Amino acid sequence: MKRQHVRLLLPPLSELTPSMSLAFALVGRDGRLLRSGQLELQPLASLAGAWPVHAIVRDDDAVAARVAVPPVAARRLGDAVRSSIEPMTLTDPDRLLIAHSPRQADGTVTVAWTAREPLERAWALLASAGLNVVSLVPHALALPEDDPHPDRMLELPAGPRWLASLPAWSFAGPARRPAGGAARWRRPIAWAAAACAVWVLGLNLHAASQGGRLDAMRESMRQTVQQAYPQIPVVVDPLLQARQQRDALRLAGGDDAADDFIPLALATAEILDFAQGHVLGLRYQDGRLTLTLAEGYRPPIDETVLARTAAGRGLRLERDAARPHIWHAARLDAAEGAVRFAGGEE
Repeated sequence: MKRQHVRLLLPPLSELTPSMSLAFALVGRDGRLLRSGQLELQPLASLAGAWPVHAIVRDDDAVAARVAVPPVAARRLGDAVRSSIEPMTLTDPDRLLIAHSPRQADGTVTVAWTAREPLERAWALLASAGLNVVSLVPHALALPEDDPHPDRMLELPAGPRWLASLPAWSFAGPARRPAGGAARWRRPIAWAAAACAVWVLGLNLHAASQGGRLDAMRESMRQTVQQAYPQIPVVVDPLLQARQQRDALRLAGGDDAADDFIPLALATAEILDFAQGHVLGLRYQDGRLTLTLAEGYRPPIDETVLARTAAGRGLRLERDAARPHIWHAARLDAAEGAVRFAGGEE
């Protein structure tokens, strides 16, 4: 046995209580004794931590023997062993826990049996304290093969008798393991983890499905914009590029409809581009755009130059007479534009 572990000598199973002190030995990876003594279950569980625990069942509670078993298939060996020990037991076999070794070359099997209910109750008590019990071994099989006093119980302080090789089989079959300590949470945690995994998988599938729909929608928009505005060489942002083309067409056509706010605002922004960061508000009403700049801010360009630039683009741009930080922009009507243009040529 190459793992560090704890060996625990159980009292008579019917007497085991949480407050009872039990004899134990800590065995290192190299098989040497690290520590021995007596502790109650809770302090012992704190000392042992996650180390495997091999509990030793006294001779008064467990019987070990060697029996001859005829050659049978491995799956029927348990039934053959059970039939062999029935004449030796004084209890209904259904009320016993029976464990056995593999069949040896000479046809013999080492077998042990104990009363089922007391052992399962003791095992559950150890597990509820947090001890990781991995085997329950009859006392007779926990002693050295050449032990000079096989009838004498293991004693403290622990010595070489505590360090004998233990059998690979015991009463602690996996199907009999109680749910105690952290073990009782393993199944709920496993189910929760499985549910979480299913949820994450479903979320990923949904995201992939939505991503596919979004890609299809973008491709449809791209094709629509490409067909509507074939002059665009590459469509990267369909919505933005469609708006830009629409606004350009409105500006080119001198659109002064009620929805002229965006084209008028864009045209005004191009003329007053130096005012970026100083605009406090915009108001559009009846074809007239009003810009409120920060009080005290003065354009770095002469107002006459601004007015001429605006007129060249079909706009009338002027400062408010009463409030110098407010500017008004509107479309020039046809007659006004012609007069302005003629005056500019002179």
